[in-house]
Amino acid sequence: MGTVSFGISTGPQDIEWQVLRDIWKVADDIDLFETGWVNDHFFGFVGPPFKGDPNQGAADGWMVLASLLHETKRIRGGVLVTGIHFRHPSVLAHMAATLDWSSSGRLEIGLGAGWSPEECDMFGLPLGTVKERLDRFEESIEIIIRLLSGEKVTFDGRYFQLQDAIFTQLGPQSPHPPICIGGMGEKRTIPLAAKYAQHWNYEGTDPKVLEQKARVLRNCCEAIGRDPSEIRISGKVRYSATEDPNVLTERANKMVEAGANTILVSFPRPTTPEMIEPVAAALNELV
Repeated sequence: MGTVSFGISTGPQDIEWQVLRDIWKVADDIDLFETGWVNDHFFGFVGPPFKGDPNQGAADGWMVLASLLHETKRIRGGVLVTGIHFRHPSVLAHMAATLDWSSSGRLEIGLGAGWSPEECDMFGLPLGTVKERLDRFEESIEIIIRLLSGEKVTFDGRYFQLQDAIFTQLGPQSPHPPICIGGMGEKRTIPLAAKYAQHWNYEGTDPKVLEQKARVLRNCCEAIGRDPSEIRISGKVRYSATEDPNVLTERANKMVEAGANTILVSFPRPTTPEMIEPVAAALNELV
């Protein structure tokens, strides 16, 4: 099976802060879980198919992540994934540099092109056509990586322009915190992951789709002369509140067989700290 890592996925929607904090603190004490992830939305979504529910409150993913990393000691954390259209890439890179610095190098940077017109229309945020959002996404990735690598950046793009921009206070990770790119588009998103990412996330739960998309990722890597093994592949496993956590063993195994080497557990709501240890016990069978 090779080396498989595990993480938790706990969106900051419809949950009390004290509960979310305690979930992460329990996971922090379990060596099996190497990473924890939150998401980045203005409100919750129900589905699939995913439809926004403005009545379902949501906290800001990056502010929550900062708080969670400061409440824990070991676990690494990221936003899965950051809607790049929510923040200027220079601002996001500055946030990331600060959090990598203040968390002693435990930051993972999850990036995505954005997808919800409903959310953008409500809050007056730019989304654009698929081409526009992916062009903006590619510019943003390059800017973020260059700034976090300590470069002096001059950039003249369609969406962003920088002039001799440089960060002189960076976190300890070198050359920069790991970049996770989320998305399944075979023409733009997966090729961008092959070019820039250390981690590609498959958001779905179908092992057959993961297997096919992972093959595309490998082909994209080979086309540019990059070793595909440099990129971790994560897949999510979910279970319902009526199911025993042991169902996760088979589901995780299928994702690993399809090409994932990182398994992220998405918990049913309402999630409680008491759910974490039984899940860890089930997944330990795969270690």
